[in-house]
Amino acid sequence: MDPSGMANLSIRQSKPPVKKRPAKLFHKKSRTGCQRCRARRVKCDEAKPICSNCTRLELDCVYDRAKSPSSQASDGSTRPFLSDDKIVDPPESAERRKLEHRLFYQYITDTGPSTSMDDIAYGFWVTSLCKRALTSDSILYAMFMVVSLHNEHRSKYTDKEAAETCRTYLNMALREHHKDIETMSPENVDSVCLVSSMLRLYGFVKIQQRVLDPYVPPINWLRISGSSTAVYRKAWDLIKNKPDSVAFKMIGAVSDFLGDNKNEELRRDLMHLMRREEPHELEESWDSEIEAAYGGALSFIGGIWKAMNERQPAATVGRRVVVFPMMVHKRYVDLVEEQRPRALVILANYFALLAMLRSFWWIGDSGPRELQAIIEVVPEEWQGSLRWPKQVLEEQVVFADDD
Repeated sequence: MDPSGMANLSIRQSKPPVKKRPAKLFHKKSRTGCQRCRARRVKCDEAKPICSNCTRLELDCVYDRAKSPSSQASDGSTRPFLSDDKIVDPPESAERRKLEHRLFYQYITDTGPSTSMDDIAYGFWVTSLCKRALTSDSILYAMFMVVSLHNEHRSKYTDKEAAETCRTYLNMALREHHKDIETMSPENVDSVCLVSSMLRLYGFVKIQQRVLDPYVPPINWLRISGSSTAVYRKAWDLIKNKPDSVAFKMIGAVSDFLGDNKNEELRRDLMHLMRREEPHELEESWDSEIEAAYGGALSFIGGIWKAMNERQPAATVGRRVVVFPMMVHKRYVDLVEEQRPRALVILANYFALLAMLRSFWWIGDSGPRELQAIIEVVPEEWQGSLRWPKQVLEEQVVFADDD
């Protein structure tokens, strides 16, 4: 990517804000995972709504066994969307009704509009969502979760009551969302897609506060975002002939760039990140699948960069950035998990673009934080490939619409 291209952007300055390859452990038998993983006798990471194995193999993912309390306690991994059985629905009471009325009002007047990048997004995030929340528990609970998350974010994560409310309604939303996915039909497909989008927003907010030392790439975030792809694929089969449905319009809003990862022209200015000439570039494993995984990620990043240089609206650029984790090849996520230097360098380029959109509260400073952390762990011989991301970080570039 040519850093000189930033001269073509209308920008403003914002003052405030080789590792050993780990062994794979997928051979362990799963007793509490999804049906598919148990049948195949492989380790299930139990990501919800679709585990990583089923996401990679594009299989239906069904959970029919609950974790025992002891197994939950022994599981040290962090899965932001994994329901906690200890959290129960708050009892019906005047206090709960008043709380939910306040949350609903705040969503309509404040949080909903603040998550909307433009009028198209407003139609989904406010108009359609609020209407359907009156008949869908999954949407209603997800709405309350997002408002509580917004309040928690505003308090710089010091508001414990907002955090607890967010956790409670997240689990209630997940429970209803899983039911909807298992019985997905033309009647509830809009709810499924709207809630999936709200869960992805939750993921973007949560990576803003994750611990980065020692650095471990945000694999759960990448895989959970990627699992949405299977949900939308199934949804499309149900509504492809229903242009008036919300799900049809949501998918249509991003349809123009869903094929970017296969467009080799878009990666032309990033081909130096595919180079295999120097000793450190030649020593890594390489095959056609790895090449396709890296190339696809770079094409999508190139599409985002092209949209910025063409001065497309910030909302359009933002949509491209948001769907990146959904569109990258599953093999690429595996390479990131293995902390391959080339995979991390490519991810750094993505987070540089995300950093330029930090004016959206739900994106915040996750881009600069992740980018700085990657720079610190990438081996010295790969640092030259981080020239442009470093420039974005140093100059604190922010992409915004022209006034």
